[in-house]
This record gives sequence, structure tokens and C-alpha cells, in this order.
Amino acid sequence: MSPNEETLLNTLIEVIFTPIFWVVEHPGGTLFLLLVFIFLAMALRDFLQSKNSIKRNFPLMAMGRHALSSVGPPLRQYLISNDREERPVPRYVRKWIEASALNEDATVPFGTQLDLDSPGTILMAHSSYPKLKHEEPGRTHVGEHNPHCEHPYDAALFNTSAMSFGSLGKRAILSLNRGAKEGGYYHNTGEGGISPYHREPGGDLVWQLGTAKFGARNADGSFDEETFAKKAALAQVRMIEIKLSQGAKPGKGGILPKEKITPEIAKIRNVEQGRDVISPPRHSEWEDAEGLLRFVERVQKLSRKPVGIKYCLGDPRFLDQIFQAIVDVGVGPDYIAVDGAEGGTGAAPLAHTNILGYPMLDAVMMTENKLLEYGLRERIKIAASGKVFTGGALAIALAAGADWACSARGFMLSIGCIQALHCNTNFCPSGIATHSSWLQRGLVPRVQGPRASNYQHAVLKEFAMVLASCGYDSADQLSRADILKVVDFHKIQRMDELVPYPDRVASP
Repeated sequence: MSPNEETLLNTLIEVIFTPIFWVVEHPGGTLFLLLVFIFLAMALRDFLQSKNSIKRNFPLMAMGRHALSSVGPPLRQYLISNDREERPVPRYVRKWIEASALNEDATVPFGTQLDLDSPGTILMAHSSYPKLKHEEPGRTHVGEHNPHCEHPYDAALFNTSAMSFGSLGKRAILSLNRGAKEGGYYHNTGEGGISPYHREPGGDLVWQLGTAKFGARNADGSFDEETFAKKAALAQVRMIEIKLSQGAKPGKGGILPKEKITPEIAKIRNVEQGRDVISPPRHSEWEDAEGLLRFVERVQKLSRKPVGIKYCLGDPRFLDQIFQAIVDVGVGPDYIAVDGAEGGTGAAPLAHTNILGYPMLDAVMMTENKLLEYGLRERIKIAASGKVFTGGALAIALAAGADWACSARGFMLSIGCIQALHCNTNFCPSGIATHSSWLQRGLVPRVQGPRASNYQHAVLKEFAMVLASCGYDSADQLSRADILKVVDFHKIQRMDELVPYPDRVASP
């Protein structure tokens, strides 16, 4: 080797190994080299795989792209999006719920952040002579017209909507039911059945029967009358709700990913562990409206309690079919829970979430009109669900025709949900929509339960203030005439003009 070649070789060795020796000799240097090795090994793995073309062609850049994509939503949530832009629940609403749950000041400064001139905006007409003081809102009596009902129920005007044990973890269920117990409102079990965590705090329950009959099903998925009757007799179960469909995925059954199915959940639901649980898109016990009513009557006789049906409205002809059948058969539900297409869920196909179903207000008004047409309004109550997060939203829902309203995401936010949008992954950082024991550790029912109750009380308090501002003493005085809708720029119409009450109202 010539002197020049030897000099060049020594120079190359020095250039390559000097930084390595320097890194190793400094504190943390070995760890740094280990991280570099891991990073390069991951890049080599991506370079050799064949499932993703970007990773195969640009392994290093692909890792950076994935990291930026992952942090995008939280960055937008906290640093980029304003308080009105976030979906599904804007930040200003979440802040109000959080402050209300903590019994902190929930007032807002400096005026509205909403664009009140934007078409589609919903407002309410206050009175020139508001009430000098507001009273606590009353409750709604359910079941008095049902000849089989031995235990009518007085429902609060705002309650916890359906969220199952399975979709939520046990500590979330314990927190929500503890709140219901302290606040005197009901907690809907969701279609997953009654779990020990629904029962332990002792709050009122509405037991929801979905298409899979979880909690009251035989091994083949059919309805188990004996098991149902035994559970329905529990004093804590105040009403039964037969779910036909729900807002976030109308026309499709519930979805519980296999990652969220623990041995305990599999036992409660009587399903297999290790595979996704997908409920049927409809009940197999009937084929038409009359068959549905016969099943409702069957459940009424078995439970001796108020029985309702829940749907997200699709084909409006369904309303004529069901109400005409009630008139013809002489039996019907004690209430109808109307879920809007804007409702939430733990997991749903994109198309079902975005393009199927009527929004809540439209569906409530259409349902009430048909009840009036068929002379059934006094006999059948209406519950509304779909982004009812505040007292103002509750006032609008009741003015549209509902007798009471429910919320799922509102109560989730009250016990600590941060809208991380990981409900379908079992990695919920707030410990609510997960069965991971270390993530659920952050949720303490004795702390979070009272926060749910505080939130419900704050919604009713705000509702009472809105009611007084409209000049009314009770919720049943509200009507569509109190709702205003911006239909175009500088054009506002009353809701009873946009959706008139029927000209002919049948007598009961």
C-alpha cells in the first residue's frame, strides 16, 4: 500500500469511528447508539416489506409521515382549531360541561362566538315579560296509559343515554350510575345488558333490549322470556327500551370490537370471546308493525313496567305504519325515544355515521305530528337524543316536541372524556371507553360520579333559566313557536311555520 493510500485509509477510519468513540464515551452515548440501531432496523423492515409502497420506497420519511399524521388531531384540537370548529363536540361546549361538572363558573365572556346570521342556526324567542324567578323543572309521568304497567315512572327531563358495558369500561359505568343515583335521573344500560356495575351504585336504570337481546338471550340469539322477566323485576330497572335503530348507525346493529371483549363481557352477553360482536341489523321476532307491537305488549306483560321503542327515523312511512297499527291493534309503547342521525357511538361504518337518518329535531317534530294525527300524543311520550349537551339545547328539544331528553357524550365529557376519538380502539386515555386496567385507573367513581350529577343539575338549571326567559312556568308550555331558524341571510322564521302542526288532530 502506498503512503497516500495508507493516509487515506487512516483518514476514513478516523472519520467513521471517532464519532462512535465520542458518543460511547459520553453519558447516554450507548443509549443513543441503541436507539439509532433500532431506528435503522425499523427502516430496514419497512424497506423489505411489501404491504405499503410509501414505507417500501421511503422508509425513513414514512416513519416521520406516520408520526406527524398521528399527532395531527391533538395538535389541531389544542393549537390550531378555534373553539367552534371542532367536531363532533366543539371546545366551547366541552369547556362548559367540564366547568359545570366541577361546579365551577360556567359563564362565558365577551358575547357569542357563533355566527348567528348563518343559515341553519337555531335560536329561541324570549318573552318581553320574562318570569321574575325560575323554578326547578318537573318530571314526566310515563306508563299511566299502559294497562299492564304496575310501576309507572317519573322521568327527569335530562338523563343518561344508552352506553353499554363493553363500549365503556366498568369504572365509567360505575361513575355514570353513581351520578344517576345522586342526581335522581335514569341511566340507560345500552344494548349490552345489565352488568354488576350498573347495579352496584343503585341508580335508576332503563334496560335497553337491542337486536341481539344481550342479557336476555338464548344461545341462538332468540329472546329468553324467563331470564328477561327475572331481571326486569329488579326494583332498580324502571323502564324497558326496545332499540330498533340508533342515530350513529341506523339500519345496522351494534358493533363491539374483539379488543374490547373481556371474559366478563362475553359471559354477560352470552357471546364468544376473540371475535367482533356484531348485532343483527333488526329484530328477528317480527316482520311488520303489528308484529313489533305484539312484541312490545309481550315485554309489557313480562315486566309490568313502562316499555318504549327507540329509533333513528329513516323512511317517514314507518310512522304511518306504526301509528296506524297502534290504532288497529290497541296496544303500543309507553314512549318513543327518537335518536338523531347526529348521535354518537363507539364504533360505526363511515357511511352509516354520515349519510343515513334524519336529524333529531326534524325526527321529533315529524313523530309528534303523526302522534297528533292519530290521536296518540297524550298516550305516548317522546324522548329526544342527539347532541343535547346544554340547558339551551334541552329547551329546543322540548319545544320541538320531546317530553324529556338524554345525552351520552355529554355525560362522558362530564366524567373526564377529552374527545380523543379512540373509542373504537380500547385505548381511551381518560379510561372511559376502555377495558385496560391501567388506563381505567385514572377514573375514580367516587369522584367522577358526583361530577356527572353536577352536570345534569347544571343542564336543568340552565334550562329553567331559559324557560323563565321565554315567560313560562313549566316545560309543557314550550312549543315550536318558541324556536327560530335562520333560513337565509337576514331571514328568520318560526319553527311552527316551517314545520306546522297538523290541521286535523285526532281525539284519543
